[in-house]
Amino acid sequence: MGGWSCLIYIWYTLLYVNAVVFLFLFIRELFYDYIRVSVFWGCVLKAHEEEV
Repeated sequence: MGGWSCLIYIWYTLLYVNAVVFLFLFIRELFYDYIRVSVFWGCVLKAHEEEV
C-alpha cells in the first residue's frame, strides 16, 4: 500500500503543478492581450487627436 500512496501523491502533485502552470500562462496571456489592446487603442486615439 505504501507504494500506491506514494504514486497517488506524485500524481496529485503533477496535477496541481499542471493546473498552476496552466493558470499562470492563461492569466499571462490575458494580461498581454490587455496590454496589446490598450497600446493599440492608445495609438489609435493619439493618431486621431493629431488629425483633429
